[in-house]
Amino acid sequence: MAIRSGVRLWLTRNVVLGSLAVSLALNAWILSSTLLQLGADPTCDGQRETLIQSMRILNNRLLRQEGTDEPAVIGSKMSSGDSVSCNRPGLVDPEATRVWGKPRKTKGFLSIGIPTVQREINTNYLDITLNSLIEHTSKSDQEQVTIVILLADLDNDYNRKLSLDIYRNYSLYLNSGFMQVVQAPKHFYPPLEGLKQNFNDTQERVKWRSKQCVDFSFLFSYCRDLSEFYLQLEDDVISSEKYLTGIRDFINSQTSAWTMLEFSELGFIGKLFKSSDLQRLADFIMLFYQEMPVDYLIRYFIQLLPHQKSFLHLPSLFQHIGKHSSLSGKEQNLVDSFFVDSLKRRYNDSDNPSAAVSTNIPIFRQFKPQLAYSAEPGYFWAKSPLAGQAFFILFEDAARLSRIVIETGSAEHPTDVLENGTLEASARLLSVNELDNTPYCSDYVKLGDFKNGRIETVTQSREGLGSFEVKCLKVTVTKDQQVWLLVKEIAVWTVKQ
Repeated sequence: MAIRSGVRLWLTRNVVLGSLAVSLALNAWILSSTLLQLGADPTCDGQRETLIQSMRILNNRLLRQEGTDEPAVIGSKMSSGDSVSCNRPGLVDPEATRVWGKPRKTKGFLSIGIPTVQREINTNYLDITLNSLIEHTSKSDQEQVTIVILLADLDNDYNRKLSLDIYRNYSLYLNSGFMQVVQAPKHFYPPLEGLKQNFNDTQERVKWRSKQCVDFSFLFSYCRDLSEFYLQLEDDVISSEKYLTGIRDFINSQTSAWTMLEFSELGFIGKLFKSSDLQRLADFIMLFYQEMPVDYLIRYFIQLLPHQKSFLHLPSLFQHIGKHSSLSGKEQNLVDSFFVDSLKRRYNDSDNPSAAVSTNIPIFRQFKPQLAYSAEPGYFWAKSPLAGQAFFILFEDAARLSRIVIETGSAEHPTDVLENGTLEASARLLSVNELDNTPYCSDYVKLGDFKNGRIETVTQSREGLGSFEVKCLKVTVTKDQQVWLLVKEIAVWTVKQ
């Protein structure tokens, strides 16, 4: 958990510092964008000088704060002669850049942008990604969703071959409007050679991530009028079975203004925006395309907007499956440990009668106790529990139970188990705590102790566990533990009449 916390602190720190670096350039950028939209043709000198001064100010602050002779965030020292991109894509012409696909006459609910490039090793994950989205999008929903595939490779022969393969395999969806294939013209790309080596990146990596910024910028501009919302994916991910329902529900559940909703913790996968923000986002990324990776730029963009908020949906709705990066020589085994389909229940034959699950242990994010008990994928995750803390299952109607299984830990988090704990049952509910909804029951009967993070109790008759109607189950932590607690599944079977 220390690693997770460290990463979050690092990201938060860099968001704040980056916001300082670009906030001074914001006025010039807004003015430039406004003039361009009005048909004016301003120069970029003001933006360049403002950004250079911003970087200098930030570096000086960091030098004073950290007592070092080298800039901490900006990897290359900037001089007045350094070049800063002022590229602006303008409004991408959909008709001129569409390769395949039938445009729709009305806006849909969601457009999904997927840039695709070839990999050094002859590996193509795109079909897996597209087939996953097709399988998990109903025919009626396909009328409200548009998948936009960007042929983003610099090799035109490869793009031509891939576009023909896509047409052969997915012509039904291209003709229905569910899919479109697009390609940016060469003149859309700014210089990709001789760029600044920020973050001590190699020239090869700088070129790769800078081009990626331009690819995303093109997609944002192309998709600005297709739908109400825009979702960014990559060409090596799969979706959960109910990804679209999850997206709709999460949008509808928001009670405050937002700029971005996240449906995966990884990189730039599963990031959702309002389409009304896409052109501004495209302009911003093109302005700073060589400064830093696109996922960093997005965080800074959010900090510059009035709402300054993004919200993460857990469990994740998308999973990364690619092992070979589009960056030459790079292998990556990134997986989202919060992916919903990796959390499916093991004991599908359990009865799990209607019940409320509660706890007095601090909960991590949205991983509430009910997730370990309900039929929906998910689990209960809590911070390091202390002796005496507990979680409870309060049945709506008391029931005779024949079997109980509670498993903690997971393949992704094997150490987050209940190290020391007991399971008890009670037939009598006295009251419910109004603060945390935990029940107070009396006359508990001990059913057993956890061993290796697991407990299972079974009765073969109406004796023992099956001899009385259970109203409450209680799992008590009997010793403080440093590791967190992940309750993967709570399975309950009732006595059959």
